Amino acid sequence: MFEGGLMPRPRHSVTPRLLRALVLVATAALVVVAACKREHKPNAPIPAETVIADSLVFTRAGSATPVPMGATPLVCCGLYDPSFVNERAMRIVFYDPALQKPGWQILVLIDRAQAGATTTLPTVVVAPSKVEKVSMFVADTPTGNELASDTQESTGTITVHSFSCDASAIRIYFSVDATLGSEFAGGATMDVHGAFEATFPAASCP
Repeated sequence: MFEGGLMPRPRHSVTPRLLRALVLVATAALVVVAACKREHKPNAPIPAETVIADSLVFTRAGSATPVPMGATPLVCCGLYDPSFVNERAMRIVFYDPALQKPGWQILVLIDRAQAGATTTLPTVVVAPSKVEKVSMFVADTPTGNELASDTQESTGTITVHSFSCDASAIRIYFSVDATLGSEFAGGATMDVHGAFEATFPAASCP
Protein backbone atom coordinates (compact mmCIF):
# COMPACT_ATOMS: atom_id res chain seq x y z
CA MET A 1 0.00 0.00 0.00
CA PHE A 2 1.28 3.44 -0.87
CA GLU A 3 1.47 5.93 1.96
CA GLY A 4 -1.68 8.05 2.13
CA GLY A 5 -3.36 6.37 -0.82
CA LEU A 6 -4.95 3.31 -2.31
CA MET A 7 -2.98 0.21 -3.16
CA PRO A 8 -2.82 0.07 -6.98
CA ARG A 9 -4.72 -2.85 -8.50
CA PRO A 10 -5.76 -3.78 -12.06
CA ARG A 11 -8.93 -2.04 -13.21
CA HIS A 12 -12.05 -4.21 -12.85
CA SER A 13 -10.22 -6.74 -10.68
CA VAL A 14 -12.25 -8.83 -8.24
CA THR A 15 -11.34 -7.92 -4.68
CA PRO A 16 -10.15 -10.93 -2.64
CA ARG A 17 -12.80 -10.49 0.05
CA LEU A 18 -15.73 -10.34 -2.36
CA LEU A 19 -14.24 -13.09 -4.51
CA ARG A 20 -14.20 -15.43 -1.51
CA ALA A 21 -17.84 -14.63 -0.89
CA LEU A 22 -18.76 -15.24 -4.52
CA VAL A 23 -16.91 -18.55 -4.72
CA LEU A 24 -18.44 -19.89 -1.52
CA VAL A 25 -21.97 -18.83 -2.34
CA ALA A 26 -21.72 -19.91 -5.97
CA THR A 27 -20.66 -23.36 -4.78
CA ALA A 28 -23.72 -23.49 -2.58
CA ALA A 29 -25.91 -22.43 -5.50
CA LEU A 30 -24.54 -25.25 -7.64
CA VAL A 31 -25.32 -27.73 -4.88
CA VAL A 32 -28.89 -26.50 -4.77
CA VAL A 33 -29.27 -26.71 -8.55
CA ALA A 34 -27.90 -30.24 -8.55
CA ALA A 35 -30.26 -31.23 -5.78
CA CYS A 36 -33.24 -29.81 -7.65
CA LYS A 37 -32.40 -32.01 -10.64
CA ARG A 38 -32.72 -35.15 -8.56
CA GLU A 39 -35.99 -36.97 -8.16
CA HIS A 40 -38.44 -34.85 -6.19
CA LYS A 41 -39.33 -36.27 -2.81
CA PRO A 42 -43.03 -36.20 -1.87
CA ASN A 43 -42.42 -34.43 1.45
CA ALA A 44 -39.69 -32.08 0.25
CA PRO A 45 -40.47 -28.36 0.73
CA ILE A 46 -41.23 -26.35 -2.39
CA PRO A 47 -38.42 -23.83 -3.00
CA ALA A 48 -39.48 -20.21 -2.68
CA GLU A 49 -39.39 -17.88 -5.66
CA THR A 50 -37.02 -14.92 -5.67
CA VAL A 51 -38.82 -11.67 -4.86
CA ILE A 52 -36.81 -8.47 -4.30
CA ALA A 53 -37.81 -4.94 -3.26
CA ASP A 54 -34.65 -2.84 -3.32
CA SER A 55 -34.49 0.91 -2.66
CA LEU A 56 -30.81 1.03 -1.63
CA VAL A 57 -28.93 4.00 -3.06
CA PHE A 58 -25.12 4.09 -3.08
CA THR A 59 -23.26 7.38 -3.67
CA ARG A 60 -19.53 8.07 -3.66
CA ALA A 61 -18.06 10.81 -1.50
CA GLY A 62 -18.58 14.27 -2.99
CA SER A 63 -21.22 13.11 -5.46
CA ALA A 64 -25.01 13.01 -5.38
CA THR A 65 -25.17 10.70 -8.40
CA PRO A 66 -26.32 7.17 -7.50
CA VAL A 67 -23.80 4.45 -8.31
CA PRO A 68 -25.27 1.61 -10.41
CA MET A 69 -24.63 -1.63 -8.52
CA GLY A 70 -24.34 -5.20 -9.71
CA ALA A 71 -27.73 -6.92 -9.78
CA THR A 72 -26.81 -10.61 -9.81
CA PRO A 73 -27.59 -12.22 -6.42
CA LEU A 74 -25.71 -14.99 -4.66
CA VAL A 75 -27.30 -16.01 -1.38
CA CYS A 76 -26.76 -18.66 1.29
CA CYS A 77 -27.63 -19.41 4.89
CA GLY A 78 -25.70 -21.87 7.03
CA LEU A 79 -22.47 -22.49 8.90
CA TYR A 80 -20.00 -19.71 8.13
CA ASP A 81 -16.26 -20.47 7.95
CA PRO A 82 -16.21 -23.53 10.26
CA SER A 83 -12.44 -23.32 10.75
CA PHE A 84 -12.64 -19.81 12.24
CA VAL A 85 -16.07 -18.23 12.78
CA ASN A 86 -18.02 -21.48 13.15
CA GLU A 87 -21.42 -19.79 13.44
CA ARG A 88 -24.54 -19.82 11.31
CA ALA A 89 -24.81 -16.83 9.02
CA MET A 90 -26.96 -15.38 6.27
CA ARG A 91 -24.96 -13.94 3.39
CA ILE A 92 -26.52 -11.76 0.71
CA VAL A 93 -24.20 -10.79 -2.16
CA PHE A 94 -25.03 -8.73 -5.24
CA TYR A 95 -22.39 -8.39 -7.95
CA ASP A 96 -21.81 -7.74 -11.64
CA PRO A 97 -20.44 -10.79 -13.54
CA ALA A 98 -18.81 -8.42 -16.04
CA LEU A 99 -17.07 -6.56 -13.18
CA GLN A 100 -18.12 -3.21 -14.61
CA LYS A 101 -20.19 -2.26 -11.57
CA PRO A 102 -19.56 -2.41 -7.81
CA GLY A 103 -20.90 -5.23 -5.66
CA TRP A 104 -22.13 -5.36 -2.09
CA GLN A 105 -22.62 -7.88 0.70
CA ILE A 106 -24.48 -7.99 4.00
CA LEU A 107 -23.74 -10.69 6.56
CA VAL A 108 -25.98 -11.52 9.52
CA LEU A 109 -25.06 -14.00 12.27
CA ILE A 110 -28.49 -15.53 12.65
CA ASP A 111 -27.96 -16.78 16.21
CA ARG A 112 -26.55 -13.42 17.41
CA ALA A 113 -28.49 -10.73 15.57
CA GLN A 114 -31.94 -9.73 16.77
CA ALA A 115 -34.82 -8.86 14.47
CA GLY A 116 -35.71 -5.19 14.78
CA ALA A 117 -32.39 -4.23 16.36
CA THR A 118 -30.35 -1.30 15.05
CA THR A 119 -26.59 -1.61 14.70
CA THR A 120 -24.53 1.56 14.98
CA LEU A 121 -21.45 1.93 12.80
CA PRO A 122 -18.60 1.26 13.01
CA THR A 123 -19.64 -2.32 13.65
CA VAL A 124 -17.66 -4.22 16.28
CA VAL A 125 -17.02 -7.84 17.17
CA VAL A 126 -18.60 -9.00 20.42
CA ALA A 127 -17.10 -12.08 22.06
CA PRO A 128 -17.40 -15.01 21.74
CA SER A 129 -18.10 -14.26 18.05
CA LYS A 130 -15.16 -13.79 15.69
CA VAL A 131 -16.98 -11.39 13.33
CA GLU A 132 -19.63 -8.71 13.75
CA LYS A 133 -23.20 -9.95 14.13
CA VAL A 134 -24.27 -7.58 11.34
CA SER A 135 -21.87 -6.18 8.76
CA MET A 136 -21.85 -4.65 5.29
CA PHE A 137 -19.15 -4.58 2.63
CA VAL A 138 -18.88 -2.89 -0.78
CA ALA A 139 -16.35 -3.72 -3.49
CA ASP A 140 -16.21 -0.62 -5.69
CA THR A 141 -14.56 -2.43 -8.60
CA PRO A 142 -14.46 0.53 -11.03
CA THR A 143 -12.33 2.54 -8.57
CA GLY A 144 -10.53 -0.31 -6.81
CA ASN A 145 -11.89 0.84 -3.46
CA GLU A 146 -13.18 -1.50 -0.73
CA LEU A 147 -15.52 -0.24 1.97
CA ALA A 148 -16.75 -1.88 5.15
CA SER A 149 -18.99 -1.15 8.10
CA ASP A 150 -16.23 -1.87 10.63
CA THR A 151 -13.81 0.85 9.49
CA GLN A 152 -13.18 3.89 11.72
CA GLU A 153 -14.70 6.31 9.21
CA SER A 154 -17.99 4.40 9.07
CA THR A 155 -20.97 6.13 10.64
CA GLY A 156 -24.75 5.72 10.75
CA THR A 157 -26.92 2.67 11.26
CA ILE A 158 -28.02 -0.66 9.82
CA THR A 159 -31.37 -1.99 11.02
CA VAL A 160 -32.24 -5.63 10.33
CA HIS A 161 -36.01 -5.58 10.66
CA SER A 162 -36.50 -9.31 10.06
CA PHE A 163 -34.60 -12.35 8.81
CA SER A 164 -35.15 -16.09 8.62
CA CYS A 165 -33.81 -19.26 7.03
CA ASP A 166 -35.72 -22.51 6.60
CA ALA A 167 -35.88 -25.47 4.25
CA SER A 168 -37.66 -23.54 1.52
CA ALA A 169 -36.58 -19.91 1.76
CA ILE A 170 -34.15 -17.25 2.91
CA ARG A 171 -35.86 -14.00 3.88
CA ILE A 172 -34.40 -10.67 4.93
CA TYR A 173 -35.56 -7.09 5.40
CA PHE A 174 -33.08 -4.40 6.38
CA SER A 175 -32.56 -0.67 6.03
CA VAL A 176 -29.38 1.39 5.95
CA ASP A 177 -28.65 5.04 6.72
CA ALA A 178 -24.89 5.08 6.78
CA THR A 179 -21.52 6.11 5.44
CA LEU A 180 -19.08 3.26 4.82
CA GLY A 181 -15.39 3.99 5.32
CA SER A 182 -12.65 2.68 3.06
CA GLU A 183 -10.39 -0.20 4.05
CA PHE A 184 -7.52 1.72 2.42
CA ALA A 185 -5.71 4.63 4.06
CA GLY A 186 -6.98 7.80 2.41
CA GLY A 187 -9.69 5.95 0.50
CA ALA A 188 -12.98 7.66 -0.28
CA THR A 189 -16.16 6.91 1.66
CA MET A 190 -19.51 5.81 0.24
CA ASP A 191 -23.00 6.68 1.47
CA VAL A 192 -25.70 4.01 1.57
CA HIS A 193 -29.36 4.84 2.16
CA GLY A 194 -32.59 2.95 1.69
CA ALA A 195 -34.13 -0.44 2.36
CA PHE A 196 -33.89 -3.96 1.01
CA GLU A 197 -36.49 -6.72 1.41
CA ALA A 198 -36.24 -10.06 -0.35
CA THR A 199 -37.11 -13.74 -0.41
CA PHE A 200 -34.73 -16.23 -2.02
CA PRO A 201 -34.82 -20.01 -2.49
CA ALA A 202 -33.06 -21.84 0.33
CA ALA A 203 -29.35 -22.48 -0.18
CA SER A 204 -26.85 -23.78 2.37
CA CYS A 205 -23.41 -22.24 2.76
CA PRO A 206 -20.61 -24.74 1.97
